[in-house]
Amino acid sequence: MPGGIGRGDISLPDRADGAYSSVVARTRIRSIVVDDIEYRWTVGMVDPGRVKVTVWRDGPGGALEVMARFDDPWLNFGPIITAPAGRVAEVFELSPIAPALVAKIVRQALDMGWQAQHKATTRLQLTRDRERLEPSPE
Repeated sequence: MPGGIGRGDISLPDRADGAYSSVVARTRIRSIVVDDIEYRWTVGMVDPGRVKVTVWRDGPGGALEVMARFDDPWLNFGPIITAPAGRVAEVFELSPIAPALVAKIVRQALDMGWQAQHKATTRLQLTRDRERLEPSPE
């Protein structure tokens, strides 16, 4: 679409400053200190049922990418409100990725051999119960 980006029925016009409309989500970089080491982290949507948590240290080195289940309540609103009340927690993962979970992810990844100072990107996935990391099939 000339003069903007077309996304189905939604058109996001170009802005004078070169940015897109505020409808486009911004990636927020957060800081966290785990065992006296400062890391940066972001969360990005992969699809309506998964997010990718990316963690890295400042300076040279690689990133840790962890896939985790998260059912966006806005994208899954219909199925969530029509699901039997007692089964929503069984079927949907509605808890957002919080700093405590990111700290747990970093500690487990380090225990599994992740070396933040090396250039390689390490890809893992969080188990459905969010208790353990395992190798990512992707």
